[in-house]
Amino acid sequence: MILAILGGFLTCLVGLVVLVFKGFPAISSGQLIYMLIAGTLFELALVPWYKAISLDDVSRVAPIFQTIPVLVLIMSYLFLGERLLGGQLFGFVFILIGGYLLSAEKLGQQIFKMRRALWWALLSSLLFAIPLVLFKFVSLDQGFWDSLAYEFLGAGIGGVILILFVIFSKRAGFKQEVIEKGLKSWSLIGVNEIIYVFARMLNFYAIALASVSLVTVLGGFQPFFLLGFGLILSRWFPGIVKEDTQKSTVVLKLVAVVLIFVGVWFINV
Repeated sequence: MILAILGGFLTCLVGLVVLVFKGFPAISSGQLIYMLIAGTLFELALVPWYKAISLDDVSRVAPIFQTIPVLVLIMSYLFLGERLLGGQLFGFVFILIGGYLLSAEKLGQQIFKMRRALWWALLSSLLFAIPLVLFKFVSLDQGFWDSLAYEFLGAGIGGVILILFVIFSKRAGFKQEVIEKGLKSWSLIGVNEIIYVFARMLNFYAIALASVSLVTVLGGFQPFFLLGFGLILSRWFPGIVKEDTQKSTVVLKLVAVVLIFVGVWFINV
């Protein structure tokens, strides 16, 4: 939760800086509300995520987040009129399946078994998907930087709500967790949040340039990078990071990677 709150306020600060440099550009009240809602939801989406992983293993919860591209595809079709061509649709499906396989530790129907964690994970996915479509909608008229600045302000609102959530839920150990972190830990957290904000900017920039559904499904590459970093770190720091290198797992991951690259090929043909 500390990361979510810090990320919300840092993101808001970047938004304010952009607004100062842009001279606080005019924006309609409707579009302003959309962007503030988008930024707020992007932060609040972490609450059901934390709830989901508190109820079930991360390995079972993470693959459910591959529903985000599907939700975005549906909403972008209904509200933006975006339509994927035949090859793009094939690529979308291949990347979606590949991303799911990379996220899953092993195949099995238990991932989508009707349990409480599933509903929390689906709620989190929906809260992540809505801001992406809202950003695309506003950026078509307002442009990238203006839309980004106001969306980032919404992240600050989300950060405030998260703080209130921690206070009123009387979350045990939160205050102590903040106090006990040393300079080294806070430095690493700061670097992590700077990278997060930069990645968020790049993601929205891609959305402003291309179809939001295609940009979102390309997030299926994320587990690929996690796998690569996991293998490297598990070799360098075996006592801290351990990556499953069983033959069946490696084969599954390789199949997933092939599917993702085939999907990208279909999209670019």
